[in-house]
Amino acid sequence: MGPARRALRDATAAAHERLHVHPLLLPLTGPGLTGDAYRRALAALYGFHAPVERALGTGAGGRPALLRADLGDLGVMADDLPEAGGLPDLSGAPARLAARYVLDGSAHGGRAMLPAVTAALGWNAARGARFLAPAGAADGWRVLLDRLEAELADPAPRAAACTAAAGLFAALERWLDGLADGR
Repeated sequence: MGPARRALRDATAAAHERLHVHPLLLPLTGPGLTGDAYRRALAALYGFHAPVERALGTGAGGRPALLRADLGDLGVMADDLPEAGGLPDLSGAPARLAARYVLDGSAHGGRAMLPAVTAALGWNAARGARFLAPAGAADGWRVLLDRLEAELADPAPRAAACTAAAGLFAALERWLDGLADGR
């Protein structure tokens, strides 16, 4: 593991661990997953991914489009869902790379959730769980890791990326906590 990835991992490790057991996301990994819990988790994830992708200039494509399709399969209109605010500034190159690290890292990890979703609910990579199995996620992750090491080799941009990544994780935690508390 290179220094950029190590620094990003260290900067986000505590929040990452908390998110793994967050009440809105934890059901995605367990055998007791219900359709309602799955809908809530996807709606929450859409509400975070959509504004972050817009801030990055990627618009409605990519993972938000997969979430929209999955939510549609579940009878939920994404346009009716609230979206997260309070995102960190993602205008600089290191911050944009950090955002890709956060978002693409979730894509990489989402593949581990797919078997539980398929076993519990029958959704799969073709319908209802596209978000958990995006095409090319593994290859894209490797390409991103190489970019991180090349573009964040110097300490200043690496520190800026770590600050942005930690800020995105904090924004996601606030978003999920607010949804869980009914705010």
